[in-house]
Amino acid sequence: MAGYGRQAGIEGVRVSPHTLRHTFAVLYVRSGGDSFSLQEILGHSTLEMTRRYVHLARRDVAEQHKKFSPMEFLAGHRARMDQPCA
Repeated sequence: MAGYGRQAGIEGVRVSPHTLRHTFAVLYVRSGGDSFSLQEILGHSTLEMTRRYVHLARRDVAEQHKKFSPMEFLAGHRARMDQPCA
C-alpha cells in the first residue's frame, strides 16, 4: 500500500487499508451519511466503533456552524457581506 501511495504522490500521511477505511468513514458522515448505514457498511457489530467516526464529523460540523452561523453574523463577530440576502 505504501508503494501505491508513493506512486500517487501522497506524502505526509500513512497510506494503509486502515487509513483508507477511516478516511471513507469520516467523509461518509461529513457528506450526510447516517451512523446506522455506516455501521452496516463497515461491518461493525455495535455502534460503539462507528460512534468514533460520527464524533469526528460532528466536531467538523460544529466548527463550520460557528464559522457560518447567522447568530455570529448578527452579533458582529464576523465580517458583513457587501450584498444583502435576497
